[in-house]
Amino acid sequence: MKKGFFIFIMFLPFALNAEIILENGALKAVFNEKTGALEHLISKSTGWPIQRRAGLAQSFHMSVPLPGQRFNPVAGEKQATPEVHFDKANQQIDFIWSTLRSKNGGELPIRFTGTVRLTNSGLVYTARIENNSPYTVETVAWPMLGDLSLPPKAEYLAQLGMDYGGMRRLELYPKFANEPGYFAVDYPMQWLKTPDTPFSLIDSGCQGLYVGYHDTTVEHMVKFTARLIPGYVSYELWDTGVNPKTDSIAGQPVRLEFSTVHFPFVNSGESVELHPIVLQPYQGDWHSGADLYKKWRKTWFKAPTKPDWFAQVHSWQQIHMNNPEDDIRYTYKDLVKIGEDCARHGVKAIQVTGWTIGGQDGGNPSHDIDPRLGTWDDLHDAIDAVQKMGVKIILFNKYTWADRTLDRYRNELLKYATKDPYGDPHYHSGYAYQTATQLAEINTHRFSPMCHLAAAWRKIANKEFIKSINLGADGMLYDENQHHGGARYCFDKTHGHHVPAHIYAGDAMLAEGFHRISDRLKPDYLYAGEGNYDLEFRHYHLSYFRVDLNHVPLHRYVAPDEEMMITVAGYNDRNMINLALMDRYIISYEPRNFKGRLDEFPLTIAYGKRVDALRRRYDDFFWHGEFRHTVGARVTAGGEPYRNYAVFLNRKTGKKAAVIVNYDYNNAVAIQIHFFAKETPLVQATPEHPDAVLYTDSVTIPPNSVVLVMER
Repeated sequence: MKKGFFIFIMFLPFALNAEIILENGALKAVFNEKTGALEHLISKSTGWPIQRRAGLAQSFHMSVPLPGQRFNPVAGEKQATPEVHFDKANQQIDFIWSTLRSKNGGELPIRFTGTVRLTNSGLVYTARIENNSPYTVETVAWPMLGDLSLPPKAEYLAQLGMDYGGMRRLELYPKFANEPGYFAVDYPMQWLKTPDTPFSLIDSGCQGLYVGYHDTTVEHMVKFTARLIPGYVSYELWDTGVNPKTDSIAGQPVRLEFSTVHFPFVNSGESVELHPIVLQPYQGDWHSGADLYKKWRKTWFKAPTKPDWFAQVHSWQQIHMNNPEDDIRYTYKDLVKIGEDCARHGVKAIQVTGWTIGGQDGGNPSHDIDPRLGTWDDLHDAIDAVQKMGVKIILFNKYTWADRTLDRYRNELLKYATKDPYGDPHYHSGYAYQTATQLAEINTHRFSPMCHLAAAWRKIANKEFIKSINLGADGMLYDENQHHGGARYCFDKTHGHHVPAHIYAGDAMLAEGFHRISDRLKPDYLYAGEGNYDLEFRHYHLSYFRVDLNHVPLHRYVAPDEEMMITVAGYNDRNMINLALMDRYIISYEPRNFKGRLDEFPLTIAYGKRVDALRRRYDDFFWHGEFRHTVGARVTAGGEPYRNYAVFLNRKTGKKAAVIVNYDYNNAVAIQIHFFAKETPLVQATPEHPDAVLYTDSVTIPPNSVVLVMER
């Protein structure tokens, strides 16, 4: 150690003071040194007591099932006083419990080290579990807010997270929805899960708390969990009720409890590190909370290189050839006619669905051609012919399931299916098609999720994947790559992974294997997926999903440079095309639920061509610009805030523009826009009148229409 230099570490084997404080300009966190509980968490910029009442503070909870009695909780408040290491200089506390007392199993030789560190990025929680007991530590809740409070003057509180390209919103106050069902838990409970969302925003509209799971390994699942204790004042809807408005009811304290529940499954003799949870308050609406995730995202995210054609303004068509009920719509040779449609209408790519044996959602995981649709040469030659028209072919692929109706499943693939704790394969109900019998779920093809962590299964998947490349396709759209049908952990002891293992950790392994193949055989191969969770954008160029007009583009906001595509299926679907323009989505034309041809909906295709021409003309804003959602401008109608707009930032000039949409089918709307910061003169354009003209004080948008307003 250099002379005159030392690190101040306070070693507290016994409690000397009542509390330990971590504090910086943004946060003040007060811990009880006898229990490790977070007694107070205060946003210093606003004074919000996020964790309010010290008497309701908590530290951690665990679940350690016993043979014959699975319910065996370990509550932090029931433990002996921990050993405490307080590094004041580095704003870090280590709470160490050498053994743990469980409810039904007595004292257990489990060592839990909970670490809390205050940084410029927030309050960071990590932990280490050393399990010397004969049992498995299944879950650990760390951190815990025992008394999550409402911000001053706030009228509501909600938990927000990412979900299938958009936002999932769970109301915390003044109403609360119980997700597990009334029969399952003592207190109403709700959650968001990773990797579907890597964060939860506890949001009041004007300020909130960012709770981020800062991990890219997908090693474990985390649930952002809230409970309303002791329960509702009264029910309003099925499993939804009204929160008490007082601090106590029926002699019991009223509180919202919030925790991050890790699922590490630490077996006997194992040690596991829990990945960081970051707590950071923010001011403003949800965008400010999402900005905290975006800041961390920049430290690790690297996108795969996009094919040149894909980076320009373009649209797609999806076409369906066959399904499990043998409703054959098109042959392979018919693809040439579909390609001619696309070339005539300027559509750049075709997603070909149901081209494999068994049709869409039948025969999985086979990617063999179906002889009833034609020969291998028929499909190969059709792809080649369409490509010569300047249209790309993207083949629908699927590796999530195996079809349980197949002999191949029973004889070979069953052993690679994910298994539950009882050794049975997980089950997915599958998808019903077309006939009354199947739509009544009588003969539907049922599925089992496959374990991407099993190297032997990935080898099989690779053989199926090569078939699409050998046909000459320009890429694949991996349908349902974003989930595993409700299965989360695989307990199979023959797959070569930890038992159990978080199934989602295999998604990257599967994609990396595919990339090794395409890098060798077709380097400009396009990878598309359905509703990618954010970590999947490390391997996939495109996320494809469906939305409605209530859609909140949370994923687009946190990933403004990633490509996303939505369905347009209506016969005069101006609203969905306008949404695609507003939220910077590629259009996927899908007449007759992707079973028809483009000429079947001339109004939709004509309007979509106008919109794409418009964003091609102003692509520095609306294609290559940065999507900012509603940040950077205020739009009003009749003096009231107007919500259907998005701001774009020109990356070359720094100037702003906005897309403003009127979804109303009958009424025009007069809007006014004000861009924050210094403004230059504004101009406006529409799909019908693409030449920019001067914007004055307001603009009237006709029904089902859109206007672009740009800084000149």
